[in-house]
Amino acid sequence: MRRTLKILILAAFLLTYTQSLMAVITYSPSPPNVDQEVTFTVTHPDGISQGRVLWNFGDGALPLWDNPTVFKEYRRKGTYAVSARYTTLRSQDVIDRVSVTVVERRRISLSPLYPIVNTLVTFRAENFVSPIVDWDFGDQTFITGGTTETHTYASPGTYTVTAVDLISDATFTATVRVSTEATGPRATFQVYFIQLRFDDGKSYKIIPKDFGPLNVYADIKYEGTGIFRAQWILDGAPLGIVTRALPFARQITIDTSDIMSLPTITPGIHEVSLRVTEPPTENPIPAIRYFVALERPEVARVDLSLTRVTGLDKTEITVSRDYIEAPTEKYFILKGSIRIGVDREIPHVLMRIYLNNEVVDQKLIENVKPNAEIEFETSIYNASSELKKVYLVFYNISQKPPELLYIKRYILRPKEKI
Repeated sequence: MRRTLKILILAAFLLTYTQSLMAVITYSPSPPNVDQEVTFTVTHPDGISQGRVLWNFGDGALPLWDNPTVFKEYRRKGTYAVSARYTTLRSQDVIDRVSVTVVERRRISLSPLYPIVNTLVTFRAENFVSPIVDWDFGDQTFITGGTTETHTYASPGTYTVTAVDLISDATFTATVRVSTEATGPRATFQVYFIQLRFDDGKSYKIIPKDFGPLNVYADIKYEGTGIFRAQWILDGAPLGIVTRALPFARQITIDTSDIMSLPTITPGIHEVSLRVTEPPTENPIPAIRYFVALERPEVARVDLSLTRVTGLDKTEITVSRDYIEAPTEKYFILKGSIRIGVDREIPHVLMRIYLNNEVVDQKLIENVKPNAEIEFETSIYNASSELKKVYLVFYNISQKPPELLYIKRYILRPKEKI
């Protein structure tokens, strides 16, 4: 009788704990692009009566009755308040809401980013709706071509390139700086390397609540001479602006201490990034993260290893210490093991797998003995070619509040379909 009661109490705790961390309205991809199909799904622990939901997508269109899973395209970038109104099987009227930020991914890219005169430059109209594009290369050269075209500039200077997406009649521009030398005093001012880190050199940190001071450092290498401008971003919100006059060809380090020590009040995962506005950079700067725990986690107690990563067809997928390269629009399988080095048995360990901030799988591991090796397996769907983050998180839920044991992060990079 006592064992049955204990199991029921544990089940109720797990259900409450799981529901508190799961969004009721979910959507994919995140963030969605303009003119890209977004899949919205609403769920409720009690179930939805007759499967009918009144959706309001926040873009001015009339609300509509539809299924719990619907598809939507937004025509303009912006942040939209999406709501779903429905009745549960327990006859409870519910209205759930979520905020969706739609971004404009269409853009003009070029390679090399800082060309010199009389060399071929490749322009790409990325994520355009139309396969036919009107190009203006800024030097009185106009063509109607495809989404990828090449051009050569005969004179140094700054040129504005324009591409028109003919189907949506949207115009996009890019600035091209053409110089006479790739290096040296007359080279274009350019940043070719930026890496973010914490003071210990790592890109991830687990700290207790109210820890301080906490700062992020950016190691920067550049060519030429010019004004460097960037903005520190914390959890998607601006933290502060950095402006530096950089002399020719050096390496510098900047950090967030010039603005403020990073906040450590709110428990959970926090993301820090650096958005460079001048000069333009060719590659995105990987963000780094820190996890604020309610108590100081003993992170050394867990050893994690991925023994194999494959596609559903058993094709091997490249995995390194921090990266997984998986094909898009396909599932891949993670197989691995954990060894929890504790001096006592842990009755219940919860393993959660996050794709960005969304829980995609979770497993309950029972009766974990000291230093016992436990194998696990999970599958993840790589929906798009955007960079994503995969988190493997382990909690001791045998106590309340749950204790964070370990977090491992991987960057999910796209690979050509196989």
